[in-house]
Amino acid sequence: MKILLVNAPVTVRNLHSRLALPLGLAYIASALQAEGHVVRAIDLNVSGLNHDRIAGIIERERPDVVGISAMTETITNGLAVARTVKATSPETIIVMGGAHPTILPLEVLASDSVDYVIAGDGERTMVELVSALSGDGPVLAEIPGLGYKDPQPHVNERRALGHPDNLLFPARELFPMELYEEKCNVLTAVGSCPYRCPFCSAAAVWEGRRIARSPESVVAELRILQRSYGVDYVFFSDDIFTLDKAWVYRLLEEMKTLDFPMRWGCATRADLVDRELLHAMAAGGCQGIQYGVESGCQQILDTVKHIKKEQVLAAVNMAVAEGIEIACSFMAPFPDDTLETLAETGEFMRAVMSAHSNVMLNYTCPFPGTYFRDHAGELGLTILAETWAEYDAKHVVMETQNLSAAQIEEAVESIVRDLGLCRTTG
Repeated sequence: MKILLVNAPVTVRNLHSRLALPLGLAYIASALQAEGHVVRAIDLNVSGLNHDRIAGIIERERPDVVGISAMTETITNGLAVARTVKATSPETIIVMGGAHPTILPLEVLASDSVDYVIAGDGERTMVELVSALSGDGPVLAEIPGLGYKDPQPHVNERRALGHPDNLLFPARELFPMELYEEKCNVLTAVGSCPYRCPFCSAAAVWEGRRIARSPESVVAELRILQRSYGVDYVFFSDDIFTLDKAWVYRLLEEMKTLDFPMRWGCATRADLVDRELLHAMAAGGCQGIQYGVESGCQQILDTVKHIKKEQVLAAVNMAVAEGIEIACSFMAPFPDDTLETLAETGEFMRAVMSAHSNVMLNYTCPFPGTYFRDHAGELGLTILAETWAEYDAKHVVMETQNLSAAQIEEAVESIVRDLGLCRTTG
């Protein structure tokens, strides 16, 4: 079959949206190609959203299936793309997947332009669905993680998380790698961080499951990137890269077998590093780490992150001493924030900057699947956003029991001005 995979775009294009290619789609593409299907991919965060162009592609190529990947911020545009495809070619099958359709599959299936939804792990589900559509696969009711209309929307039980070593390497050749800020991002685990922070939807997407790739599998992919693309820097896409320190040491040892040294970056928690590990990571090519800090008020951290400010400063200082560039991300507001706690966050951000870390500040978004959204009433949160497109961390989308939207915006902008930040989103 002919299949077009589309990455739904943000409404306002920005550097972060073009940071790296959509790995999920690239993995699905390679799984479909292995079954003999003809696959094309379009990242609308790179090309821009032009419905006339989309209609032209559909008219010219007549794909049998269009798969659209969307997050909460991009679901509105993703559904708009689906409508354009259906208006141009009503017989084309529309499949939607990604974080938002995974968490709210019935809502997405309610669209007249969407035929199927994939919830959770997408590679095998997409392959089995396309096989079923071809007439030689399982019946729809037997495909785990598939949402369909029968005639009412129905979603099958989620698929068990497969081991990532069994995945084919992503089909990066389908994407304009040269146009991304980070030329290559590399998956080191499937699933999510096990900490279940109340502001994060990853646990809802992956149901708290996580399986790491073997170091041998990761390095095999790195070797291909070196030999095929000349890549000498990658970002390891993992919410919590240093969760298993023994695994990190094994990876560093395996990376010594590469054709030439690989520079790399990662993200993790400040309480999951130590001096010995950071020294080994720096020696093994690590050039940058992002720590999710979130708040500069210890009272808030005790409820949403369970780390100490002293741990953050220690993690920054140890990494900087090893020559690793650090970025610490913060967000505001939290349910119990006040003007005083936000001022405390600003002061701690200043302390982090004085320790030679970069800082980023975003507005908190009560994403679907998060504790904040599910318990908004009891937490005293009032959700202001009227559309999913507003969930971009660039706008105030909720008020708290202590702070109005105007107070939140002024407090955040005051931090930005005082610290000389370029923008509230870093």
